[in-house]
Amino acid sequence: MVSFEDYKGREQSYVKHVLLEQYLEALIHKTASAYPKIVYVDGFAGPWQSANEDFKDTSFGIALDKLRRAKASWKERGRDVQMTALLVERNSTAFSKLQALPSKFPEIAVKPYKGDFIELIPTILKDIPHDAFAFFLIDPKGWHIPLKKLQPLLTRPKSEIIFNFMFEFINRAASMKDANIVAGLDELIPSGDWRTRLDGAHNAEERKAILTDTFSECLKKAGGYAHVCETTILRPLKDRALYCLFYATRHETGLEVFRDCQVKALETQSITRGLTKIDHAEQKTGQTELFQSLNDMNSEEVAPLLAEHRSKAELLLLEFTPTAPNAILYKKLWPLILAQCVVRKTDVNRITARLRKEGKLIFPDWELRKQVPQADYRVQRP
Repeated sequence: MVSFEDYKGREQSYVKHVLLEQYLEALIHKTASAYPKIVYVDGFAGPWQSANEDFKDTSFGIALDKLRRAKASWKERGRDVQMTALLVERNSTAFSKLQALPSKFPEIAVKPYKGDFIELIPTILKDIPHDAFAFFLIDPKGWHIPLKKLQPLLTRPKSEIIFNFMFEFINRAASMKDANIVAGLDELIPSGDWRTRLDGAHNAEERKAILTDTFSECLKKAGGYAHVCETTILRPLKDRALYCLFYATRHETGLEVFRDCQVKALETQSITRGLTKIDHAEQKTGQTELFQSLNDMNSEEVAPLLAEHRSKAELLLLEFTPTAPNAILYKKLWPLILAQCVVRKTDVNRITARLRKEGKLIFPDWELRKQVPQADYRVQRP
């Protein structure tokens, strides 16, 4: 489990790794029940600024731990799943550290690659078995990533991805007129009228929405994904987006798992930012007591956001449900909500059950003693 103590001065990475750790744990365990082989691909592995000699505070270190644990868990049940990690790094010093990993993780097939990730994509795809489920992490130090060159990887069936969209740098670059920067952004966000829309943006939030919404659509189109979700990682001491993590999947189950992990990560970010602000204030003033309330204040900063999304989910449930005698199956309805709202499926279940009691939704198939809707229930509005 990642430790906050390993992330002094890079608290935003702690939040990112909490999300990655929780998601990979659920993803690997679930997919290993259906696939004989699981492959984790880290396109920009590093390691960078690791405070742990076992690399437990790195993305690949977290992934290797989850691969190892899932393999052992399924082996106890008589299922031997082949676990593989393909790690790419172009820096010679960092790559030399990756080369030591295979002996440390004998249960996992660890294969380091030295070179440019984009150029190595054909080789990596050949090395992923056809019957494997693959998870791709694209977490570069910079932002110049040609999305179309990623397309062969993105379109691979039986795969999901997390892409780190370096928002703060991209937002700044979007206002520059340098030809190389303009060309680079056009490769990263290759479609949409986002430049024209940015010129008309009235504030920072609107500007962020334009960039992230457009990139979301570009990623969705490039990979043929059914769902793309975004999680904003804030600067530890400022209410400003540093980067945005985009998750893309073709399956409702992945969407459900990711939203669970996303909510937990946002709650972690809220607490982490509170603790970081207290520490910063104490170092600056030498006083402790005056700032204790900051922790309580910041531990609740995510609550309004989650409440807003639950309210939005309620409105969308009513909007997406047809009027009787037409109906929609619940298994078709809840993914529509999770695709647009930062809510758990359990939240949607509770909201739906309440709307039924209030007479705002009708379930002709609702069974006696059932507390929440079932997948094959028909849903209607009166």
